[in-house]
Amino acid sequence: MTSSLPAGLALRHDLTPTAWVREALPDFAAGMVGSLLPAGYERYVRVLHPADRDGDGPGEGTLPGPLAAPLAEVLEGSTATPDDCFFGVWDGCGYFDDGTATALLVSGTGTVSWRVRPAVDIAGAPRLALPHREYAVFHGPAGSVTALAMTVAGEIGEGADLDNALVPDLWWPADRSWFVHGDTDLTATWIACSAATAEQLLAHPGLEAVPMDPASPVLP
Repeated sequence: MTSSLPAGLALRHDLTPTAWVREALPDFAAGMVGSLLPAGYERYVRVLHPADRDGDGPGEGTLPGPLAAPLAEVLEGSTATPDDCFFGVWDGCGYFDDGTATALLVSGTGTVSWRVRPAVDIAGAPRLALPHREYAVFHGPAGSVTALAMTVAGEIGEGADLDNALVPDLWWPADRSWFVHGDTDLTATWIACSAATAEQLLAHPGLEAVPMDPASPVLP
């Protein structure tokens, strides 16, 4: 059964407002900060992900769920369109498929399988296509990013675990005042923004952020 999206959020079928992203982002595989984020912003910031459970350094993946709220808190106050934002979730993340998934129930008398819907059904929705990645696009307020992340991951209702939330790979507001890019193969999240927003991110006690130059290589 398909879970309902939180109030104010919707899966986009008209991707006209996202066309600029395809033009603004060079090839992801180029491995430069400027290949992850659009040009022309005052500042570029790298938000570090926490060390993995083994203490071996940050694990690869999108922004950890607990960091989404403090990041969104800064960003929603740094745009004139906080209720008009876009979120791209990679369609290969494992939470999406052709609209159905096979579930297995194993008991002492045998195995039974049945077809169930994923947490959010994106079957039939168009994709924002970038080199090496395609994204389902959602629309809603900046502050709802955590709710979206938890819904996509199927973490809904009592007992939902924010640690398992699937934070969108791409976020940006309609006025393009900032742009966020994370990825399953990265160990940090990257943000293009104004100087004032960068200072807030660098000073936020809940975020470990460092300034970056767009001409620098993407660090592991």
